[in-house]
Amino acid sequence: MNKTIKSQGGITVRFIEALNGFKTKFGYWPETLEVSPETLAMLATTCLTPLGFFLLQSKVELVINADEKILAKGARGETFDYGEEGWQSPDGHRHDALMWLGLDEDIVPE
Repeated sequence: MNKTIKSQGGITVRFIEALNGFKTKFGYWPETLEVSPETLAMLATTCLTPLGFFLLQSKVELVINADEKILAKGARGETFDYGEEGWQSPDGHRHDALMWLGLDEDIVPE
């Protein structure tokens, strides 16, 4: 276990679902994750450990957007909007962004 997640709920679930949803919809992992400044700050300080945040940044470019959306984007402009499309796959998402990113499923104790 490499101790990468501080909180499994909230923002953590949303960004993982955005990555998994993109992979389900388009067949490959996204290159960019767009989030609000507040969400980015929460990812870096509350949701992930420094190692977890590093692993996230090593796989996707983190970009600030002006609204509260969590958007996973591909190289050709493909977009998965968590707010509009999250949790809507009829068969569920069969991909594991946690594994792809190298994140643990266990929470680091406070």
